[in-house]
Amino acid sequence: MASIEVKNVSYIYGKKTPYEVHALDNVSLSIRENCVTGIIGHTGSGKSTLVQMFNGLVRPDSGSIFVDGCDIWAKPKEIGKIRYKVGMVMQYPEYQLFADTVWEDIAYGPKNMGLSEEDVKERVSAAAEFCGLDADVLSKSPFDLSGGQKRRVALAGIMAMRPSVLVLDEPAAGLDPRGRRQILGGICKYQQESKTSVVIVSHSMEDMAKYCDELFVLSHGKLILQGGCREVFSEGELLRSAGLDVPEIYGVVRAIRKNSVDISKYIYTVNGAVDAICEYIEGRKG
Repeated sequence: MASIEVKNVSYIYGKKTPYEVHALDNVSLSIRENCVTGIIGHTGSGKSTLVQMFNGLVRPDSGSIFVDGCDIWAKPKEIGKIRYKVGMVMQYPEYQLFADTVWEDIAYGPKNMGLSEEDVKERVSAAAEFCGLDADVLSKSPFDLSGGQKRRVALAGIMAMRPSVLVLDEPAAGLDPRGRRQILGGICKYQQESKTSVVIVSHSMEDMAKYCDELFVLSHGKLILQGGCREVFSEGELLRSAGLDVPEIYGVVRAIRKNSVDISKYIYTVNGAVDAICEYIEGRKG
């Protein structure tokens, strides 16, 4: 499995123009292996620019990006190899689709990796099945599918390359709660089964609390907070100053605690709150 290390990275859009914007300012962080990492921040915080550096889609103005200890820009002509190791699913991934059929779209990456026809077929079939795409969909045009199905096709196309790191920029944007659960739950299931490192970019505190092991918070191009959900969400004032908030269930738990119900204050998911309340009730019965 691959790890990613970002060292003192900065990036400026519109450099030396009246519209100059510092998208990232001396950011350093490490993405651990075999876990789900969340990168959160308000619109314009620099999170999308940051993750596009992980596989060389954006080159930093200063600083370095390391994958498995190797500087990805040490050999610029070989940057394409990094994109097989670090797979990127962009925001609204349905706009990444381009082929005549779903099968061809999913097969594009494996074919370009130089795999045999047999291996390509196996990867397309496995990725489609994992992403919940029926066999009869593979012969259809991706442009004839629903928005949710298009998103599954785009995700399958990246999974078929079996990258060591899977990076997803707002993978559930615009979906209803059921669609969010299906997409994000499927991604986390994939991570657990494949032991892949997964990075999810989002501004949804609820999603991050539910699915991520570790969080990084960006604000105006700077890394302002990092740690597990417990550490990050305990910094409510700092998050609010960055235009974010703690998950709504956290406020519910605080209200419950004010009524002398002795449950942990470090609860950030609905399931966690349900478990804690049930345990409290059972304890009272005992």
